[in-house]
Amino acid sequence: MCRLQGGEYQRWQTKDFVSKYSRHLYIAQAFITAVALVWLVYGSMPPRCYTKDLQAEYLTAWALRDGIDIFTPLNELSALYFPAATYGFPHSSPHPPFLALVCLPLTLMSFPVIAMLWLALNIALLIAVGRWLGLSVQGTLPLMAWPPLLFLLYVGNFELLILALAMLGWRAAAARRDVHAGLWLGIAAAIKLYPILLLVPFVVCRRVRLLMAAGLVFVLSQLGSLVTAGMSGMFRYYGEILPAVSTKYQHLGLNNSTYGALLRWFGGAIDVEPILHAPGVVLPVTIAISLFALLALTRLEPEEAPVAILVALPAIWYTYVILALPQIVILLRSPNRRRAAFLAAAAASVVLPLVNMLSGPLSQLMRLHGSAQHSLAVLLSTIQPVGFVALLVLSIIRHSERSPNLLDNP
Repeated sequence: MCRLQGGEYQRWQTKDFVSKYSRHLYIAQAFITAVALVWLVYGSMPPRCYTKDLQAEYLTAWALRDGIDIFTPLNELSALYFPAATYGFPHSSPHPPFLALVCLPLTLMSFPVIAMLWLALNIALLIAVGRWLGLSVQGTLPLMAWPPLLFLLYVGNFELLILALAMLGWRAAAARRDVHAGLWLGIAAAIKLYPILLLVPFVVCRRVRLLMAAGLVFVLSQLGSLVTAGMSGMFRYYGEILPAVSTKYQHLGLNNSTYGALLRWFGGAIDVEPILHAPGVVLPVTIAISLFALLALTRLEPEEAPVAILVALPAIWYTYVILALPQIVILLRSPNRRRAAFLAAAAASVVLPLVNMLSGPLSQLMRLHGSAQHSLAVLLSTIQPVGFVALLVLSIIRHSERSPNLLDNP
């Protein structure tokens, strides 16, 4: 019988342990991926698919095709084009009008088919993003169970597409392909207006060709909106619809910006009672925090910009943290900041649907009732904005240490 002795035996034990650990990790990753995928496919099937945010583009494209006002409230359009009306969007689409023109081909398919194709496209984008971050497919797919990403994929919004476009821009900029970088970042800014802030670091660096390319794409998108909605429609969109819809959501629990958190804490939110009634505190504190974040935005690297945007904007939906995924990975790979980065990322992952699921059981466990139960729900809903601020602070500290960036080598 062959015997292993000394160091040889220890090496055999280590190899066996690593092999078992790898198998267990693979099984865990496969299980998490399967559970998340089943839930997402289930949510993309009728009738649940008709609640997805993607309906805004689909319904406005149908309205454009049929000669109906594209600014008709979405719940009214859903009554025309869906088997049953949906009531989650009693307002006009706040997205740029040109998207209705771009999405006209989607009207050739039913919305359940569109929802399933959109899910497949987003999974493909996730795999691409994971590859750019140095993750294997096996290590990337379980990210579908990360709460911000899980609910993003479920509601069918654009943030994963915007992240992919931003990363293409950052990688092109790192390779000094400024025109390509500007095109990618310009498309991201055209889809939703707020990604235009991703250009701020390039303004500071005076990357003129990049900015001109991005500006050209953005101008073309505005011309597309002009063709789609007309001049009066453009005035209506920017003067009435966009401000009205933004204001409506700024004062709801859906707004997970620091401004939204302060409204829930001190007064001004329309769906919850404040913990401490002091509405005069909200505006000055919000301005101070936003100015701090905007100053940081002018100093940080391009791929660090999203963490500053999450803190600076007055309206942030809980899925926007997806844009900070590259920076979260960078921070988690920094040995000196790993524990703090994990805590900040965990806080930034406490999305509103998760709060709604946890607040009831936690209240029962802690035997809270009435105002105490309400206060717990408000506290839980402000964890994510605190996580945004923590990620920004950690990014500033890391930037000051001049560590190498993850995306420097595309």
